Amino acid sequence: EAGARVVVTCRSGEEQLRAAYGKLEAEVEVLRLDLADLQSLRDFASECDQRLAGTGIDVVICNAGVMAVPQRLDTLDGFEMQLGVNHLGHFALCGHLLNLLGRSGRAARVVSVSSLAHRLGSAARLLQELECPDVRQSYNAWAAYSDSKLANVMFAKELDRRFQAAGCQASAVSLHPGLCATDLARYVVSGKDEPLEVTYSKYAAPVQALLQATRGLLRPVSRGANSQVFLAAGADGGLDQSGGDYFQDMQVADMHEDASDLELGARLWEASERLTGVRYDFDAMSCARKK
Repeated sequence: EAGARVVVTCRSGEEQLRAAYGKLEAEVEVLRLDLADLQSLRDFASECDQRLAGTGIDVVICNAGVMAVPQRLDTLDGFEMQLGVNHLGHFALCGHLLNLLGRSGRAARVVSVSSLAHRLGSAARLLQELECPDVRQSYNAWAAYSDSKLANVMFAKELDRRFQAAGCQASAVSLHPGLCATDLARYVVSGKDEPLEVTYSKYAAPVQALLQATRGLLRPVSRGANSQVFLAAGADGGLDQSGGDYFQDMQVADMHEDASDLELGARLWEASERLTGVRYDFDAMSCARKK
């Protein structure tokens, strides 16, 4: 309705998504992207360079995620899956897209979708995983998820600090979307990486009805996306406002006390650069600059 051009990503099923979005009166493009694969990230960035060279990107929403993988799995590049997808994949994505961010000469923003669960995360445990990846820690599905969500909030804080230091008219923010009726809980329900509808179909009709009713108690996607849309539209005062803040239901909310620690933020950044091989060149950004 606002006339934005939107690029949607998916691991698979591009044609089905294109067909679905094609029914809307909106400019939506669907591109393949797997955050568990650094090569896929590089390929996606090259595709964006070709498609968006003339317009650039105003807002990047880091919205993909995986939750509570029951046993430790690793990405193609050897990162623990939840940390690799939820944080390192998004870190690399934003770094690759930095030259496009704000190319319009306007303000720009990066929105990281975190979770209330980030408050249960441990910065010490998170940094142990990032700085000593060869030393395997005991694995707990929910601890790993909480740590990856803490990384989202810390990344937003540190990225915003670096935007400001570079004089960029840009901001980085994070948010909690609420408990939403999406497929994020697939591992919780089935322990496998399969759509919830597939899992539900394996049960008898009464059980299916109960599962669907339980899902109905969660937030619908439209409400779960309220803070993302609010922040992507700059409705908080502009895309260069609210730097580093954490939102819930379109309002600034409390975050983990370690998220604002300068030393911890710098360590997270340095480890993320080393693991992904992605360096942020803020001079390459063409967003408006602060005078």
